[in-house]
Amino acid sequence: MTEALGYTVGDLLLISAEAFDARVVGTTPRRLLIDWPWCEADPESANSWDGTVGFPRDPDAHDWQNTPWRLEPDASDLHAGDACFVGIPPTELRVSSIERFDPPADFGFLPRPDYALEVVPVDATEDQEAGY
Repeated sequence: MTEALGYTVGDLLLISAEAFDARVVGTTPRRLLIDWPWCEADPESANSWDGTVGFPRDPDAHDWQNTPWRLEPDASDLHAGDACFVGIPPTELRVSSIERFDPPADFGFLPRPDYALEVVPVDATEDQEAGY
């Protein structure tokens, strides 16, 4: 699919999200888990989701190319129980593909999406592993 909902593959987008209060609920040497404030678990899902989203602790980790979200303070400074902010700084993206889910996708959280825009940061378009 190359077009849907007013978007076309190749479009440039500018996204951002104001920082929101969150809490670190767990850590490993390489990752931390944030109690995710935007979705709720889907009680009818075939997939279980515990309400958390993981982020790399290393600020130079390649995984940061796979998410627009950023944490304050820096993930390397956070520990379980710490309060933090999670948001998206203004980020320019290019739509790389569009996917339709029929029926809506069951990822374990609500709402179940019917479409997904796959995007890549403009400054990482040559990186085949970058994008979200």
